[in-house]
Amino acid sequence: MEELKRNYSSKDLQFVSIDKSGTILTTDQQLFSLKINNSIKDFHPFFESLEIYFDSNEKHFKLECVHINERIFDVDFLINTDDTAVVIFREGTDFYNRVQMMAQKRNESIIFQESLELKNQLLKEKEDFKNVFIRNFSHELRNPLTLVSSFSSMLLKTELNLDQNMLVEAIKDQSDKLRDILNDIIDLSILKTSSLSLENAPFSLPKLLKKIHLNYTTAIASQEINISLKIEPGVPLTLTGDKRRVEQIITNFLDNALRYGKGEEIEINIKENQRRANKTSLRIEVNNNEGAIPDMSNSSSLDEYASLDKGDLEKTTGLSFSIARELAYLMDGKIAIKQNDNGGTSQIADIKLVFPMHDTEIVEEPNSTSKSKIHLTEKVRTIVAEDNSVTQMTALKVLVSSGNFDTRVYTDPKQLLETVEKDDYDLILMSSSISHMDAIELMSLINEFSNDHNKKIPIIAVTTKTLPEEIAAYRKAGFKDVVKKPYTDDELLNTIYKRLNLKKFK
Repeated sequence: MEELKRNYSSKDLQFVSIDKSGTILTTDQQLFSLKINNSIKDFHPFFESLEIYFDSNEKHFKLECVHINERIFDVDFLINTDDTAVVIFREGTDFYNRVQMMAQKRNESIIFQESLELKNQLLKEKEDFKNVFIRNFSHELRNPLTLVSSFSSMLLKTELNLDQNMLVEAIKDQSDKLRDILNDIIDLSILKTSSLSLENAPFSLPKLLKKIHLNYTTAIASQEINISLKIEPGVPLTLTGDKRRVEQIITNFLDNALRYGKGEEIEINIKENQRRANKTSLRIEVNNNEGAIPDMSNSSSLDEYASLDKGDLEKTTGLSFSIARELAYLMDGKIAIKQNDNGGTSQIADIKLVFPMHDTEIVEEPNSTSKSKIHLTEKVRTIVAEDNSVTQMTALKVLVSSGNFDTRVYTDPKQLLETVEKDDYDLILMSSSISHMDAIELMSLINEFSNDHNKKIPIIAVTTKTLPEEIAAYRKAGFKDVVKKPYTDDELLNTIYKRLNLKKFK
């Protein structure tokens, strides 16, 4: 025993000599107290199976992490030739507790990480579900809204009495508002996924501002509100950027001023903050002389914006303002709302845009709304590929009202392919999908099976799909143009006339 002890230097050891029955022969009492001639089996039930060690051919057994009386030991059994054995207890309580704590922390970290991944997955699934819902919602709403927009526009061109004209104008105005709200919802969905990209094209800033000013002064002509426009000297005439998004910021400011303002004056002020290289920092400021506008410029998330108005369609400032702020951010700028001492409010957007080194105002194409009044001497043989009865009727009414189209409607892709193979046409208007066949897939089949004449005619997509990548996919597939639902009669006809060779039909 003494020789054996000399081979072990640790103080956390106790040596116990026992016989085959478990009787304690000697012990040094280093770690706990054991009585000579008592059975080690009485000390702890762990030793009830001692006989298996004595009956084995092995002479040395190592048992780790043995729990004895709330302490933890590593236990060695050394079997002697005279049916005695030495039991060596090595104290390991602190070590195993530390190991357990480390393992527990590691497990907690793994559980936390897995929990975080699961949470992120659930959030992604929730967001994906929301986006799919928004797209489906958009699709279902755009078809009936197309009928309302087109028919109200057509009715306003007929002879109506004063009351009828006011009612139809109200219908058209509300349908336009619904379209704007629908587009805002889609924009919000895109912004939350950080997938919105801005267009980059030259445009005339003065013409854009004058168009906005004219539209709003015309719309509120019956109200006692004056909207003034001031462009400070030195502001670039031509800019490069996303004209529609710049317009969206300004119109949002004007809508807020009209909704919350109580005074009679609204000012649109445009000035240049600074200019560096070929970039200008432009300040857009809309002031109303009376009435406070809620300050939503400091909200931290798009979800907060979207919930500000409690779903009231007449007060969509939270939704549209959030979009305006994010658009300004994409233009390396910011938005602020400032309450003025006179009781009014200033809405301010600072945005950065590119301008050409030689600042000359570009000549833009004249407004083409008058194109819809064209009268052709030869009818345009047209196919409308559409299986939705509401949008079928809308397209037919618009085309028939112009007097310029000989139209056939097809709802079955097979029949459509048969007719473009044997008959000649001048134009095809194609919906997003027909009898569950996607328009892009159907387009490839038309290119394959149509006769030589029909391979050259313009095919225009008339679609509820409005995301930039979806529009790009249509153009890449060979569609000559895209008309987004909902559309007015003028928007549909003008797009058609733009893509037709009108000389052939005059």
